[in-house]
Formats: sequence, C-alpha cells, structure tokens
Amino acid sequence: MRCNTRLAVCLFFSIPALCQAAESPAQAAFEQLKTLVGQWRATESGRETLVEITQIAGGSTLVETWTMSPTRQSMTVYTMDGTRLLATHYCPQGNAPRLVFTETDGAGAHHFLFLDGANLQDPAGSHEHAFWIRHAPDGKLTRNETYIANGAEYDRDHDTGSTQVFMRISP
Repeated sequence: MRCNTRLAVCLFFSIPALCQAAESPAQAAFEQLKTLVGQWRATESGRETLVEITQIAGGSTLVETWTMSPTRQSMTVYTMDGTRLLATHYCPQGNAPRLVFTETDGAGAHHFLFLDGANLQDPAGSHEHAFWIRHAPDGKLTRNETYIANGAEYDRDHDTGSTQVFMRISP
C-alpha cells in the first residue's frame, strides 16, 4: 500500500511538468531576439545605420526601427502566431513583406523566409525576401538581408545577401 501511495504522490506532482508544452524552436528564437532590446549602430563606407529594438504589447511583440538617414526609416515587427514566428518588414519602398522563421542554424543565426506581403504589385520594385540575424558571443549583432525583384524566383542556393554588423550603443 505504501508503494501505491508513493507512486500516486509522484504522479500527482509530475502532471504539471508533463502537461507543459515544450518550447517550439520559433518561440526559443523569439525569446533570444528579445535579449537584443536596446540601440545598435553599424557604420559602413562612412554611412551610419541605427537600429532601436523595443518590446511592446506586454512583451508579445518586438519592434526594430531602422534609421538610415534623418528622412529614411524602416521597421521590422516580430510576433508569434501560434507556433510560428513572423516578421513583417515595413520598407521605405512602401511594401510590407511578411517572413516566417525557418530555423536557427549551428552558428545561432535565426533565418526568416518570405511568406507573403502587401504592395508587391510593382514589377519594377523589390522586396526583402530572406534575412538572418545573429547575436554573437562577442556582443556584435549581424544581420544579412536578401532583396529580390517583385515576382522574381528566389534562388536560395546562390543567395549571398547583404550583411551589416552592429555594435550595441545602449541597453
């Protein structure tokens, strides 16, 4: 009887742990991205890009505001949609592609790929089609972005993108 009682007690206290859903890879990536809150700066060829990352909506949304010049800004908004992590990029071109998290690679880079978007009708325009973002152990933030022409086919095997390296300037 003692054995049955002990077993019942053990099972009772194990139920909450068994019922908790494991964190999805997308949720884990989102939690890691939240650690980037603060201000970041990249300087390339004498041009400065500032990025401010903030959390809003009770921590359910992460906002990156990019300032390339006093008159040119863009924004990327990250939010969970069930078990998917979505990133909507609001581009100075006036389009808004949505990208979905696909993986975190062995180097810790979080990869996003085009899902759909708004205002992509202009065949002469382009849009962000893929990006990855990585916070390195040395504290640097690296982001690689790929833009393609609206309506063009994406060739992942030959994608090199454009990379910027940012340093944190304030938490």
